[in-house]
Amino acid sequence: MLILAKYLIKRFIFFLLTIFIGITILFLISRLIPVNPIDLLMSKLSTQGAQITQEQFDSTKNTFMKLYGLDKTLSRQYLSFLQGLSTGDLGPSFSFFPKPVSELIYHSMPWSIGLLATVVLISWTVGNFIGCITGFFSQKKLSKVLEGMFLVLYPIPYIVMALLMVMLFIYFIPIFPYFGGAPIGITRAFSLKYFVGIIRHAFLPAISVILITMGSWFLSMRALTINIKTENFVEFAELRGLPRRKIMFGYVMRNCLLPQITGLALSVGVIFTGSLVTEYIFAYPGLGYLMYYALTNADLNLMTGIAFFAILAISTGTLFVELMLPLVDPRIRYGE
Repeated sequence: MLILAKYLIKRFIFFLLTIFIGITILFLISRLIPVNPIDLLMSKLSTQGAQITQEQFDSTKNTFMKLYGLDKTLSRQYLSFLQGLSTGDLGPSFSFFPKPVSELIYHSMPWSIGLLATVVLISWTVGNFIGCITGFFSQKKLSKVLEGMFLVLYPIPYIVMALLMVMLFIYFIPIFPYFGGAPIGITRAFSLKYFVGIIRHAFLPAISVILITMGSWFLSMRALTINIKTENFVEFAELRGLPRRKIMFGYVMRNCLLPQITGLALSVGVIFTGSLVTEYIFAYPGLGYLMYYALTNADLNLMTGIAFFAILAISTGTLFVELMLPLVDPRIRYGE
């Protein structure tokens, strides 16, 4: 029990340390980039035909600098940044002024979390299940066909897969909507029509990420299964005359899942990045689409807020997976 407690405390300390280092690097990058958002904002005012004198220009610029706290030293900006994070105040958005960043993220985050959770759950579960079956029956023709299919899908970048989905199911076979996360003109309510509309809008963004990530889980699980099924304890189970289904799931798959669960913790960040790219391609109203808008408008506060929640989500997901390991691996519980 003491060994398990030490494991949990160590994981939680690493969780806090990861978040602290991540937000520190995030702050430094956002403040050291060569683009000054205030200068960009002032240039937009000039291009829109605003006729102001140099004195008015300087006064307006100084007002914006004070409003966003950019007139302070870097250390004071960092302390203000940490204080704002502790209270959930990420400041106003540059491009959606005066709307606060936290409000923008609050409206976009549920879409990203729903998409990411769906992708991770389906790709990991289905990929490992099919990979185990095809690895256990590796000589079957269907197993070889599936292996070839996933070998083709796995190296495809997320953006290429998303564009292929757009061309196939929106232009050539227009059966899915192109943009948005919910049907237009339907009031938000717990109704079947609204729920089906959400699924139709999320199908293409989700499937474009699932096909690639599923290929990774399939190939790794298949390789592990082929290796594990030649172990002595599996051969002994076969000699005892145990049903092949019990051998496959109770002996082979159970041992193969240990590295797959660890791999899930390491891949959450990659899957999250892929979902953000996909959201932009499909104009899905999640954090990815919001991040693109923030980048193109040099909205430092919005970029920093989205990146912070990305770090928090990835770190929390990784911590959750690591806390699940003792339930699967008895060596962690007993320190073997």
